[in-house]
Amino acid sequence: MSRDRLPLHVVGTLVQHWGTLRTRAKIALGLTSAPILLPYRGLATDDLVRFSGRVIEDEKVVHARPTRSPWRNLWRSFRRYETDEIRKAAVSWRGFGLSGRTLTTREGFFSVEIPRGDIPAAHAPGDAPWAEIALRLEGAPGYRFAPIDGHALVRCVSPKAGIAVISDIDDTIVETSAQHFFRHLRTVALNSAEGRVAFPGIATFYRALAAGRVGGETNPVFYVSSSPWNLHELFTEFLDRQGIPAGPMMLKDFGITPTQWLTGGHRGHKLGAIEALLAAYPRLGFVLIGDTGQSDAEIYAETVRRHPGRIVSVHLRDVSPKGLKSAVASALDAIRGAGVTVTTSPTLEGAAEACERLGLVAPGTHRAMLAEIEAGVSAATASRESVSGSH
Repeated sequence: MSRDRLPLHVVGTLVQHWGTLRTRAKIALGLTSAPILLPYRGLATDDLVRFSGRVIEDEKVVHARPTRSPWRNLWRSFRRYETDEIRKAAVSWRGFGLSGRTLTTREGFFSVEIPRGDIPAAHAPGDAPWAEIALRLEGAPGYRFAPIDGHALVRCVSPKAGIAVISDIDDTIVETSAQHFFRHLRTVALNSAEGRVAFPGIATFYRALAAGRVGGETNPVFYVSSSPWNLHELFTEFLDRQGIPAGPMMLKDFGITPTQWLTGGHRGHKLGAIEALLAAYPRLGFVLIGDTGQSDAEIYAETVRRHPGRIVSVHLRDVSPKGLKSAVASALDAIRGAGVTVTTSPTLEGAAEACERLGLVAPGTHRAMLAEIEAGVSAATASRESVSGSH
C-alpha cells in the first residue's frame, strides 16, 4: 500500500467500524426508524437489464411536503445527507418474466443485472420506453416491519432510436453554482425540488432531443453527475415537475470509505459513466451536454478522442462570465479539431440551433426555445421591477 493512501485507508476503515457499532447500538436500544425503499431508474442494453436502489431508515425527508422555509429545507438537506443505511436488507424483484432476491450492501445499496439471454422472448424489452420491475423489501436484520412494495422503472431503447443524450445536471439544466462552493451550498441546501426552476427552454429542447425524428421518447436521455445518490429523489422530482424527459442517473456514493473521501473524484466518475454508456449502446451516436464551470469540456474532449465517430455533437452552457478558462478553450478546440460540432452559449440556444441543423430535433425547435427564453427574461424583469416598485 502506498504511503499517501494510508491515512485514507485508516480513516475510512475507522468510519466503517464506527458505522457498524452505531447501527448495532441503535438496534439494541430500539432507536431505529422504519425502513424506506428507494428504487433508482435502470436501463436495458443489448446484453443485460440493470436496475438498482437503496434501503435506508426513513427520516421523513423523502417525498416530504414542500416548504418555503429555508431553515426547514436546510434541516432536510442535513438529514438527506446524514443517512442511516440498512445493510443485508432482503429485496425481492419480479419482471421480464423472471424473479429473484438480493441483499443490500454496507451502504444500503442493491443492484441487479439480468443477462438478456435469460429473459424469455415473450417478455423481452420492446419499443415502449419504460418497463416496470416490481420490488418488495422483505426484511432486514434487527428491523421489524411489514413488507414494503415498490417498483423500479427500466429505460428500454427502441431499435428506432437514432441517438442517445448524456447530460450533466448542475448548472446545465438547473442553476446550482456548482463551481462556487458557498453559493452552491446556499442554492442546494436552502431550496426544495419545488423551489428550483429549470433554465428557460431546457424542457422544450430536451423533449425534442428525446423525440428525435420518430417522436415520443424514442431517444434515451442519461444524466451523469458528480452529485451524490442522496439527491436522486430531488432530481427525479425536479425533472418530472419541469417536464424534462426522465432518464437513468449515474450519481456517486457519498461518504468516507477506505478508498474515497466523501464523493471521490469528479473526472474519473464522469469518464467511467460515459465509457459504460458508450459500450452499452454501440450502435448509437451520442450528444453530450454540460457546462463550462467544472471539467465537462475536458471530459468530453477526452471522450471524443477515445471514441472517434461516436460523438455527434457537444454542447456546453457558458457559465463563465469572465471568459473561458484556458483548459476549457483548449478542450473545445480539440473537439472541433476532431470534426465534432460543438457550441457554447449562456442559454444552450446555440445547442438547439446546431441540433436542428444536424437533423437531430424537429424543425422549429430552436425558434420555440428562443421564445421560451425571451418569455423567461421578460418574466424575470417584470418580477424585479415589481419588487423595486414596492419599496
